[in-house]
Amino acid sequence: MRLGTKVTLWVLVPSLLILTAAAVVTLRRDQEAYQREAWAEAERLANTLAISAADALLRRSRDDLARLVERAALHPSRFGVAIFDPEGQPLLHWGLGEGRLGMAPAELADLARQRRGRGAIETQGEISQRSFTVPLLADGALLGGLTVFVGLQEIEAVLGRERDYFLGMLTVTALLLSLVIAATIRRTVTLPLAGLMERIAALRSGRPVADTPVVGRDEVARLSLEFNALLQSLRETRQQLLRESEYARGVIQSISDGIIGVDRDRRIRAWNRSMVERYGIPETEVLGRDLFEAFPALGREGLRPEVERVLRGEARDFSLRNLEHETRRRGRVVLNIRGNALRGPTDEIAGAVLAIEDVQQAEKLAAVGQLAAGIAHQIGTPLNVISGSAEYLMMEWGAKRPQELEIIVAQTDRITRLIQQLLNFARPARMALRPLDVNELLREVLELTEHQIAKGLIGVRADLAPDLPAITGDANQLEQAILNIVINAWHAMPQGGTLTLTTRPAPAGERMRRAARAGAPGVEVTIADTGIGIPPETLPRIFDPFFSTKGVGKGTGLGLSISQRIIDDHHGGIAVTSEVGRGTVFTLWLPVGEQTT
Repeated sequence: MRLGTKVTLWVLVPSLLILTAAAVVTLRRDQEAYQREAWAEAERLANTLAISAADALLRRSRDDLARLVERAALHPSRFGVAIFDPEGQPLLHWGLGEGRLGMAPAELADLARQRRGRGAIETQGEISQRSFTVPLLADGALLGGLTVFVGLQEIEAVLGRERDYFLGMLTVTALLLSLVIAATIRRTVTLPLAGLMERIAALRSGRPVADTPVVGRDEVARLSLEFNALLQSLRETRQQLLRESEYARGVIQSISDGIIGVDRDRRIRAWNRSMVERYGIPETEVLGRDLFEAFPALGREGLRPEVERVLRGEARDFSLRNLEHETRRRGRVVLNIRGNALRGPTDEIAGAVLAIEDVQQAEKLAAVGQLAAGIAHQIGTPLNVISGSAEYLMMEWGAKRPQELEIIVAQTDRITRLIQQLLNFARPARMALRPLDVNELLREVLELTEHQIAKGLIGVRADLAPDLPAITGDANQLEQAILNIVINAWHAMPQGGTLTLTTRPAPAGERMRRAARAGAPGVEVTIADTGIGIPPETLPRIFDPFFSTKGVGKGTGLGLSISQRIIDDHHGGIAVTSEVGRGTVFTLWLPVGEQTT
């Protein structure tokens, strides 16, 4: 039974019981009052008629008795009279007294001694009656007795009408009370509680929940106020948890080592950006899967027993060095893997965290730094001398200078740029952050490459959103990152084509396909070409340092690596899709708002 129905019955039933009891008491009181009135009337008539009846008996005249009754002008359907001689034998029956038997002499003698009358309740057929009997005396002698009967049918009719009236009023009152109570309880209890239950169900399922309207100051209103306060507290707690979760996620995503988090069932719960970038596998492809089902090679190569020991609580951590691993898409690599138990609030084993260092990648980056520093030191000064001497000879020769001098100057410039790229890659410069208009950056890049792009029979189409929000970043570095991608697109269209640049605001919550990040709002930049495209087997390696498909002397393999590092330093993401013979699309995502280095 619903609460509204219960409350209605709890209020209605006692109310009806009280009304019924009041009606019964009222009817009974009226009945007693009518009966007392009938008794008093019978007594009064008996005492009034007794005097005349005694005189008639002294005269021994039955006719006088009959005339006595007639003079009383009583209605025979409501009243009756019976007169008895001293022996109790009936002398006269009239009205309701017809057919009455005589009185016992002893009873009549007892009335004479008391010299008082006596009342009684009688029933004649279906008619209830009140009677009153008095002795007929003359000078102390008993002449007989007289009984007056008063019928109660009119009283019972009146009482019946009152009973019907009360029953009708009780029915109408019950109906009206039911409607009023039901409507009141529905408005003040049922509907507010139903709204609360709907909001609680929505809260349980994670759907957005609005505050409950508060009407009045009763208990339901206070319950609604408490629910709203609880809801606000849950919202604040949820926001705090989301902020902490995003912060923790940001920390994990920013770690240069690969991070894998697994639960007690070895299902992958965390997969950071370094794993995405290093092995080309987005987190959407592995989250929720068993670690060794997703990567069976890791189980065969010796990681499974160490992870299971940690998950069973037999070890708090482990370390595997120089583990050779056959990746899905990058071939064989050498890894250092450190594992630690992940513990819950009560120190129970909740899972494990694996930190994965690519030994070859680390060694390669270290070698790049040493190589760049060595080249800058050993070759920089001789190159400056060669370049300066060649430029001096060009000035001396004037217009008749040999072509070889121009070749020397161009090649020394090329070597200088290569050294600078190596230094930039190995030792990134500190960023000078300021608010930037991404559309303006793209226009500057197009101005820098306008001449070369036009010579290559390449058309440019720019679709730049006018309402693009500003980002915070280093203008020179971001311009370099975009320039590297535009140059790659230009080189990918040797027979001409179309270069398309678009920008748009990226709402909060959109997830980069490759960077696998979501959260803050940002700006999306798309750079698309209609060139030769990138083969699927090559696509996962395009951001690797020194990887190039342009051939010897046509590229260093550092351009896209530098672009990726710059975008990462700006807490952004970069993704690429390509189809051989149809072209390539680079998508850059940069967050809106202040960034820190």
